[in-house]
Amino acid sequence: MMIKLRKYFLWLMSVIFAAVLILAGGLYYMTDEPGAFIRFCRNFVIVKKYYYRPVSDKELLENATIGMVKSLQDPHSMLISGDKYEHFMQSINAEYVGIGVVIGHTAESKVQILSVFPDSPAEAVGIQSGDIIQSVNGEATQEMALDAVVGKIKGPIGESVSIVIQRDGENISYEVERAQVSLPTVSGEMLTDDIGYIHIFSFMKHTDSEFDKKLSELKAQGMKKLIIDVRMNPGGIVDTVVAIADKILTKGTVLSFHTKNGEDKIFDIHGVEHVMPMVILIDKNSASASEILAGAIQDKKEGIVIGEKSYGKGTVQSIIPDGDDSVLKISIAEYRTAAGRSIDGKGIEPDVVIEQTGTVFQRTNDNVLQKAIDTLEK
Repeated sequence: MMIKLRKYFLWLMSVIFAAVLILAGGLYYMTDEPGAFIRFCRNFVIVKKYYYRPVSDKELLENATIGMVKSLQDPHSMLISGDKYEHFMQSINAEYVGIGVVIGHTAESKVQILSVFPDSPAEAVGIQSGDIIQSVNGEATQEMALDAVVGKIKGPIGESVSIVIQRDGENISYEVERAQVSLPTVSGEMLTDDIGYIHIFSFMKHTDSEFDKKLSELKAQGMKKLIIDVRMNPGGIVDTVVAIADKILTKGTVLSFHTKNGEDKIFDIHGVEHVMPMVILIDKNSASASEILAGAIQDKKEGIVIGEKSYGKGTVQSIIPDGDDSVLKISIAEYRTAAGRSIDGKGIEPDVVIEQTGTVFQRTNDNVLQKAIDTLEK
């Protein structure tokens, strides 16, 4: 009997010792400061046990993560959850469920449709820019905040929303079926007989196909010279801007990534045989992917950069899922331009510096756009 107990005791001690080794090894694998990690766990237990108001584990742990990321002092790294999560995912996908309109307030605080997206449910039923929204599902919008109106217009895909609009003094009722709406990220037009203009609002997952379509349309209309406008463009997806560069620049490197672990990545394009005369417009709000494109054009000497010095965001973020309704957005690398320039905190210096004095994007009163036209006409 004593021998059996002794064997059992030795076996139990071996199991405990192995568990301790595994735990210690796990701690050293996760952190080079296991003592600090243990103190964090202890403090978590203390707060949960002794704080005088009820508090959930989820709230404590989520805020611990927020504090951890905030300590990086990186404005581009953050935990995104709750209401911000939905808006963030819509912004990076450039898609949402709705009817495809942009709304705003008039001077009289009426809710007005500012624009209607092409091929949207709103366009299909005949809603027009300039229409005044009188009610949504029977509720008057006169005293309603814009966010509230948007919230009532949005809803489950396939379901309809009732909207009464006023146009030329007449009220018109519409039943509009909600659908997945892609936000347009590219617009363009011919400015002269041979100068085309393409405005890129952001670099989302379908922006390269929109750009390619618009580029082909303008070439068919006789475009021989091109103005690309990325003013007020905050950036977006790296693969998208690389795909766009592939349509307008010659073969070669357009940017590179550099991580702390030395896992560098070079982005090369096959490019085009011949580059048309080109200008790209930037300002202090042109960031990230906008700066990648402007930097590639400048470094490869295949166009002229006009405007103000850009924002200077030279880091790359990864979006990592963190549960059903949150993501961790974390900076994972620094990127450099085609020629290897680091621009983080520095920005792109234009070849031609000009301050915006007119109305941006208004063709007849945009002095920066006019400078681009004048440059290409020389």
